Amino acid sequence: MTVPTFTPAPWRRVGHRTIAAGTGPDRVTICELYSWGDCTEADANEALIEAAPELFAAASEVFALLDAGVLTVGTLAADDPARVAACGRALNALQGALAKATAAGRPAS
Repeated sequence: MTVPTFTPAPWRRVGHRTIAAGTGPDRVTICELYSWGDCTEADANEALIEAAPELFAAASEVFALLDAGVLTVGTLAADDPARVAACGRALNALQGALAKATAAGRPAS
């Protein structure tokens, strides 16, 4: 998997609906969100974007452990093919999400 070159964490909320990294003259705006209605959905989107670097790091670490066989998910479900299949789908989804994140900024093919 390609190592992404994200803006370094931590990302944090600054001002109204703005996510940034760094401080002072080194501060970089990651994104600005628009809000609508009662803002509940925009609040949740803002929290998710703020957590993105930590979520990516955690997901990458878990996937690497699973891929290396250090951590397993199928052992407890080994007697139940439906549970083993569900674990496989979850791992595929995690791998797909990580791949999508590492492809950010590249043109869609």
